[in-house]
Amino acid sequence: MEKLVCDRCGYELTDKDDIDLAFAGKEAWEEACRGCGIEPRGVLPCQNYIRCGGEIVLAASRRQRPMKFSSKG
Repeated sequence: MEKLVCDRCGYELTDKDDIDLAFAGKEAWEEACRGCGIEPRGVLPCQNYIRCGGEIVLAASRRQRPMKFSSKG
């Protein structure tokens, strides 16, 4: 499962529709950044961009493996 996370504050997007919408607006965000002379770091700005200044980047989701218990009798 893909997950998008802010590189500064840790805000997460995990809903599939939100992730699809983020990738749909990726090119517009990159063009807006380059128009201001900034190189984009992520897919789009964080919803807390004014406070944190972060950008949403793709993060690999970690699946937790069940712990294995060995019983020595």
